[in-house]
Amino acid sequence: MKHSYLTATAIAALGLSGQLSAHAQETSAEKARHLEVVTVTTQKQQQALIDVPINVSVANQALIDLLAADDFEDLGNFVPGLQVQAQSLNAPSYSLRGVVSDGGTPRVAMFQNGVAIGNVGFATNLAIYDMERVEVVKGPQATLFGQGALVGGVNFIQNRASLSGNSGKASIEGGDYSFVRAEGHYNYVINDTLALRVAGQLKNMDGYVPNTANSPDLMGQDTLALRTALHWEPSPQLRADLFVNYQDDDSTGTQFTSGFFEVNGKVDPYGATAMNVNDDQVRSKLGNDRELFYVTANVEYDLNDDWSLTSLTDYRNLFSNEAWDSDGVEFNLLQFYQGRQANTFSQELRLNYDAGGKLSAFFGGNYFTVNGKDELRFSTDEAYAQSLFAPSLAGAAGLTVEQVQGALTLAGIPGGANFGSFDTPLQYSALAALLQGALVPLYGEHLEQQISTDERDTYDLFGDVTYQLTDRLELTGGLRYTKEDLAASSVAAVLKSNPYLGGLNGVTLAPSLLLSADRLNNKATGSEETDGAFTWRLNAAYRVSDNVNTWVAYGRGRRPEVLSASGASYDVIDAETLDNVEAGVFARLWDNRVQMTSSVYYGEYKDFQTTRFDPINGVFITENSGNATQYGFEFDGQALVTDNIRLLGTYAYTHSEYDDEDDNGNPLQFAGNSFRISPEHSFSLAADITIPAGERGDFSIVPSYVWKDHHYFEDDNGYNYAADGNGGFTRVREAYPDGTFVEEEQDAYGIANLRIGFDSADDQWGVYFLGENIFDEEYLIDVGNTGGAFGLHTIIRGKPQMLKAGAYIKF
Repeated sequence: MKHSYLTATAIAALGLSGQLSAHAQETSAEKARHLEVVTVTTQKQQQALIDVPINVSVANQALIDLLAADDFEDLGNFVPGLQVQAQSLNAPSYSLRGVVSDGGTPRVAMFQNGVAIGNVGFATNLAIYDMERVEVVKGPQATLFGQGALVGGVNFIQNRASLSGNSGKASIEGGDYSFVRAEGHYNYVINDTLALRVAGQLKNMDGYVPNTANSPDLMGQDTLALRTALHWEPSPQLRADLFVNYQDDDSTGTQFTSGFFEVNGKVDPYGATAMNVNDDQVRSKLGNDRELFYVTANVEYDLNDDWSLTSLTDYRNLFSNEAWDSDGVEFNLLQFYQGRQANTFSQELRLNYDAGGKLSAFFGGNYFTVNGKDELRFSTDEAYAQSLFAPSLAGAAGLTVEQVQGALTLAGIPGGANFGSFDTPLQYSALAALLQGALVPLYGEHLEQQISTDERDTYDLFGDVTYQLTDRLELTGGLRYTKEDLAASSVAAVLKSNPYLGGLNGVTLAPSLLLSADRLNNKATGSEETDGAFTWRLNAAYRVSDNVNTWVAYGRGRRPEVLSASGASYDVIDAETLDNVEAGVFARLWDNRVQMTSSVYYGEYKDFQTTRFDPINGVFITENSGNATQYGFEFDGQALVTDNIRLLGTYAYTHSEYDDEDDNGNPLQFAGNSFRISPEHSFSLAADITIPAGERGDFSIVPSYVWKDHHYFEDDNGYNYAADGNGGFTRVREAYPDGTFVEEEQDAYGIANLRIGFDSADDQWGVYFLGENIFDEEYLIDVGNTGGAFGLHTIIRGKPQMLKAGAYIKF
């Protein structure tokens, strides 16, 4: 019934809009509408999008509002080749052309107002409001974006203060799950040379995943974000902007529903979960509280008619505290807490040259530094931990779990037959009983801690030159030199252990259960001054006509070296490189009523880095997993079908997988596997339909649909791997403790959304209704997570149906 009603509504709206549009064309002498010319600063200068010889997707605040994309995950659905998995504030995953930015230096460079923010991964998930635009650049862009623009970059550009006049806007929105979002901004001209802009967002929502344990429902969030922008223009030659931003978030936690343990008698990723928090996880509830503070200063000075100097300075102070339950069940088994803090500073100086002739260029240097500290806590009940590790404990002695159960029963250990059970776990140490003949009770509050530091200093020199060979042909070459100094340290400690074993745990009879024994009360350090490396881009653009620009590009992208924990020391993991060739076109057609960007690309990765959790040492390690290949096609377009109907559409074909062999002919572990979060096909469609209502204003209807192909959630594609003794690998399907195979993938699915609104004729107020995921499509955004490293994969569902309504006023 719901499907029929919405379909009928859309058809009726299209029909009515067409009739009104035809009537308007018959009675109005006004000129036909045209699509707006989009201006970007991707190449360090203001340019119309048609003049930029690379693949760029752009969304301004008006489009963001139209698509009801109040976070980057929603907006990413309408950018071809981009997948955003924002499962939590702290751990978003950004996949561009099939390549994910997980751990270490990001492959997808994240920027805010031109400043790199991706090297502190927990601080990249930002509130999207009062934006001038969001630019997503595809392919290696070393001279345009440093700091990890291996496969592309995203730049969040907020509105500056303006000298053009006083104006403001306020909006309020409410909906399901006690959702409330209030936003506002005001631009105030202080005098002829100085203007101030203030903006804020308050967003609260209860969790949409019911939790039957001792913490609130999951996937809820409270956000308070504030922005201040100051613009000073004392002369035509000097322009300065100062941004001061603050964001405070408090979430109720990420859903980690167990794929093994039942809740309410079944395993159901779309039903209730049972995730608990204990006193050793610092927070009183699951989830994350995060504080971000940053100050950015951008100063531009025209030295003369040909040369200008730009200084970009940024400081950030970042904090995060998160508690999560990795097993997805009510008892204490895999309970984690992570407290993080970081400070970053960057300074860029850039000279731009443009004398209005055939040659234009920019040259500059950048210094970036980050200092971070991380506290990781692991707490568990030894009885449940012993059940989890029962197969490996028995296997180490050459026995089965059943044989150990029999031996314990014969030894008279109370509950010996429960060895390996999660329902009624054995309450005594099996190893102490079998090896020492001792009856040692297990301890319910085992607690371990690791303190880590991370430092990175990056030095960049870059230059980019464009020369116009003819009126139609333009060549661009860019080069960046990067050098980095790395340092890291970590030390582990057991804060609580079995009181009957004098500092040992009752499960393995060792000091620690999870963290590296090599770093217990022994600080491990590592440092590296990397060799400098070059990255580059070469572009050729041919202007077919005033409205059609074609281009070809070759670029080298690089993900820098990284220090990875290994026992009592650190290993230096080689840099990862991408060589990419691409050809594209940008066109504005049919009297500027159709606009499209499209390109095809082919790229080869060397020393592809992967990050995984090592449950033996309790650390995330980065390692080279060989070579990989990607190629694909992307399309992003919109069309004014009539003056009152605009259609928007994107499509991406993405083929990204590991090669069979490395450069030396050695078989690769993940040979033939698809990259994680990389659907081969994806598309989005939206219609912006305006229905004139005379002197009162206009009604608008915006249906949209997003579709994603089958994809995997991990690079292992749901298999465990082991060396076969002949230089190759054998793989076995991942399984839960009961032998059930893990389904670590998502079948193709589609999501429909609908926005219906009314805007006053004077454009001063409006009201609207939103339906997100209106058919309540059930889909998953992740399977595996930290629990997957222990064979207890957990599941995160996508957003359910949400209905909202809102209003705005301008002043």
